Amino acid sequence: MICPNCRSDNKEGAKFCNECGFPLTGRMAAVAAASTSDATLRSIADGVPADEEPVLDAPSGDADAKDAEAEPEAPEAAGSEEGSREYDVVEPEPEKDAPVRPSQGSGPLDPSRLPVIGLAGVDVDEDGNEFDFGDIDDADAQDARAGAPSAAVTADLSGLDECLVDPSYTPPQAAWRSGGTMEMPRVEGKAAPKQKEFRAPDPREKKHGRGRVVVIVLVLLVLAAAAAAGVTYQMEMWGGKIVPDVTGMTRADATYQLEGKGFTVRATQVKSDETEGLVLLTDPEAGWRAEKGTEVVIHVAVSRTIPDVVGKPREEAAKLLEAEDFERVTFVEEKSDTAEGTVLAVSPEAGEKAKATTNVTVTVAVPFTVPDVANQTLDAAKAALEEATYVPDVAYYYTEDVPEGTVVGTNPAAGEKLASGSTVTVNVAKSRASVLVAAAKDYLGSVGTISLGGTTYEIVSVDGVEYTAYNQTSFTVTAAAVTTLDGETVRGSAKQKSGTIVWDDSNNIVSIS
Repeated sequence: MICPNCRSDNKEGAKFCNECGFPLTGRMAAVAAASTSDATLRSIADGVPADEEPVLDAPSGDADAKDAEAEPEAPEAAGSEEGSREYDVVEPEPEKDAPVRPSQGSGPLDPSRLPVIGLAGVDVDEDGNEFDFGDIDDADAQDARAGAPSAAVTADLSGLDECLVDPSYTPPQAAWRSGGTMEMPRVEGKAAPKQKEFRAPDPREKKHGRGRVVVIVLVLLVLAAAAAAGVTYQMEMWGGKIVPDVTGMTRADATYQLEGKGFTVRATQVKSDETEGLVLLTDPEAGWRAEKGTEVVIHVAVSRTIPDVVGKPREEAAKLLEAEDFERVTFVEEKSDTAEGTVLAVSPEAGEKAKATTNVTVTVAVPFTVPDVANQTLDAAKAALEEATYVPDVAYYYTEDVPEGTVVGTNPAAGEKLASGSTVTVNVAKSRASVLVAAAKDYLGSVGTISLGGTTYEIVSVDGVEYTAYNQTSFTVTAAAVTTLDGETVRGSAKQKSGTIVWDDSNNIVSIS
């Protein structure tokens, strides 16, 4: 179908031009096509009824046939500067006995009385019925009644082409794509028309429209199903029951609530500083889902108590206190004749309730041991042994390695375990030289005579005594030899004599030489 305005090709049956939006059907299309069809112009000038209008919306063979049936074209008259044409149209004779029809006009048509052939500034429907051509028919009738000649009709269509479309309008380039739109230019002096959209149908929309609807419906059904599943899940209609939060309840209340949900309940006691008898937590914990009949373990708080650890070994006592979760446990030692490591006492006492942060003191037995008193004086060693509940016993130890009177050790030795009240022998260093020198002096001063080399000497004085070796002393004395002659004692002159005395460990003289 050829548009009479822009001469562009359109699909068969289109109501508007895809390029310029011009109507392709109705009286508007017929008027627009008048510039290319003399027969049509004559029919418009003669007032041919609308139902007898020639069809001009297709450049096919039918249009050519109709053009052939039209009257021959009138000779071209002298055109104006705008290129207009004038035609002499012979009015047909009326039939016999037919009413005389007044002439449609004897002069040229006034273009100003024709409607503007265009969309800008004019509201038209798809058939172009907004334009009323009655004014033209009435004017022709008045001319006929006024005696205007009817032999020929001269049609002056100058300016008709300019009225069809605004001369400044430039048709857009062909855009054969679905959804293409255009906007007609505004005609000066006219009100702005309501914007209209000329959109060709999109074949893809028709093709995929139903599929999209199906997809949308499926999505809505899926969403509805998901929402229903979520609601029923929250209502615990499936997926198990939610374990209620029974924390802080008594054991009886917690059991009632859990069994009301269909769970089985088992209670276990947990040492805690919380109020005794309250539920601390559940397993599974609150908020979890579990099937009906699932066992739920409730942890019930019980107070901590000091265990009875007296008389038990230290290791066992430590485990018992750890089981009660006591955090501050201190072990102290005390000497005792009880078996080593035995708990002697606990504070606080056994059976008392206490918190985890309570200070717990455990007294453990350790054995008595001989203290180390070596290198001390005898008096200091005796005091230390008595403080350790021992009885000291002194024994002298002859040695020249330490000063005389120094304690050189004990028996039992230092560090050995020994029950309290036992006797400990204290070994005190004693110089052998001092003992033997004193013993030699006492002996020589009291003996009176001494035998040296088979001669008996009467000791006048003891001049000196020295410790020469272990259990040996040497001496020097002033002595006079004495002998008996005829029963009388004869004394010699006093002379200085020396000798050696050998002693045993008991300080007894073994020999004098």
